[in-house]
Amino acid sequence: MLKDLSQIQRYDLDIDALEKDRQHTPPELIDMRRHQESLRDTLEGVEADYNEVRKEVDANELEIKTLDERRKAAADAATAAQSGKEAMQYQNQELQFATRLQELEEDTMPMIERLDRLEQRVDELKQELAGLEPNLQALVDAEQQRVEAIDKKIAALKAERETLTGNVAKPLLQQYEQIRRAKRGLALVEVVGDERCGGCNMKLPIHVLQKAQRSKGTQVTRCPSCGRILWYKKGA
Repeated sequence: MLKDLSQIQRYDLDIDALEKDRQHTPPELIDMRRHQESLRDTLEGVEADYNEVRKEVDANELEIKTLDERRKAAADAATAAQSGKEAMQYQNQELQFATRLQELEEDTMPMIERLDRLEQRVDELKQELAGLEPNLQALVDAEQQRVEAIDKKIAALKAERETLTGNVAKPLLQQYEQIRRAKRGLALVEVVGDERCGGCNMKLPIHVLQKAQRSKGTQVTRCPSCGRILWYKKGA
């Protein structure tokens, strides 16, 4: 009985190890995903800056166009003026428009240069992301294959485990499962050195040892210290 239970536990421990391994994503995949996310965040920020500067440049260029039209209109009006005073007024307007136009053009030029740099940076980031994609996809595919292989192993172990559960009394199996949950997977342990619990390493009382020996793996004896099921394997 305990021999079968011991084999069940070996299956359970192997399954636990595989399930733990299944959750362990390869570091290179984690690093590449983080790098991709970092690039995307950076790209989003640069694109936001680009859009903001683009709006400012567009607004300035629209104002430049309007000022230039008004400057030309003032110049034409000065030429067509009926008096010197009227011509002077339009000439002053033309000068004001021209001065503001020059200031605005001077302010806009650095913005256009910054816009070009931002556009270049956006292109660089997009190219880097595009270059990253094939390598990332290869790692994702490899990880999927690894997980699928583990799942197959787990399924095979569970099937083999299931064939043994019929050899173990249901109450014992339930007891084993309860202990396993409480003791992080290790519910059944061998008596070590004819005197110690293989789970907690505590020296076992004589009467407990004798009970475990007499049962020869057919009855349940539990460690009084940790509560695990004891298996005196020698002679079983």
